[in-house]
Parts: sequence; structure tokens; C-alpha cells
Amino acid sequence: MEGLTINIGWEYFLGIMAALIAVAWYSNGRFTALETSMKWVKDALHDLKVGADNTSGPAPAFGSGSPINLKPTGEKWLSESGLKDYVEIHKDELMKICEEKRGTNPYEVQSHVFRIFDTLKLEPKFEDKLKKFAYKTGTSMSVLRRVGAIYFRNLCLDNFGMNREDIDTHNPSKKN
Repeated sequence: MEGLTINIGWEYFLGIMAALIAVAWYSNGRFTALETSMKWVKDALHDLKVGADNTSGPAPAFGSGSPINLKPTGEKWLSESGLKDYVEIHKDELMKICEEKRGTNPYEVQSHVFRIFDTLKLEPKFEDKLKKFAYKTGTSMSVLRRVGAIYFRNLCLDNFGMNREDIDTHNPSKKN
């Protein structure tokens, strides 16, 4: 028995190739949309990890209820780690980054500040100091960054004339 041979003209070949390219292009757009829409899952998992890191150490640095506030351990770490001084020194440039959230609500400000501090590029010398502090205290860098973020979030909310207790209210000016 001999093999099967299919003969197609160049017109059909180009048509098939064009169809395959179109399907690939369309699928790529779909996968990109899926990746983009999954960002919230990645952010939620990061927040869960920070929360787990916060409770796995010797004492929680911040509470889990809303609004999230620093506990005595967090207040102590804020000062002893140098984060408070770091935020105060860089307050003006950090406030500029947060300015775009001025007209929103406290929850949006908090989310924005948390994202900023999760990815904030620290000076190498200060980052090394913070890593040593995290090791010494048995915590993680993500918890220390969140401690600094909570402190800075409070500064932003005060600067924007927002109430911390309104973090769970989407539009604080329209209370029921």
C-alpha cells in the first residue's frame, strides 16, 4: 500500500496559512486578555501571603480587621527598622505618586499605597538594613513593607482629608 498524497494549489495553501495566522492572532489576544484579567488574583494571593507572614511571626505587626492598623509590634518595628524615618525623608516624592488618588476614596488610596510599597525600589543600603532587621525579628520583608505602607497610608488619608474609618465605604460622602 502506498502513502496518501494530497495535491493543493498555491491559492488554497495561502488561504489555509492565512486562516492559521488569523486563529493564532485571535487566540493571542484572548490569552492576553485572560492574563490581564487574572492580575486581581495575583494581587489577592500576594495580600493573603502578607497576611499569613504577619501572623506566622512572634507577634502580628498589624491587625487583620478593617481598617488595617498597626499593632504595638508594628509601631515598634516602624521606628526600630528605620521605615518611619525613610517615609518621612521621602514623604514629598511618595505623596506625588499618591496624588492621583486624592479625589477617590480611602479604600482606593490604601490599595494604591499598598501596591506602591510592594514594589518600591529602596536604596540598596537601606534595603540591606531592612533585610537584616527582618531576619533579626523573625519577620519578612513583605510584612515590613506593609508596616511602612500602613504608616504612609495614614499620612495620605490625613493629607487628603479622608477618614480612616471610611475605608470600607465606597463613597464616604453618601453614607446611608
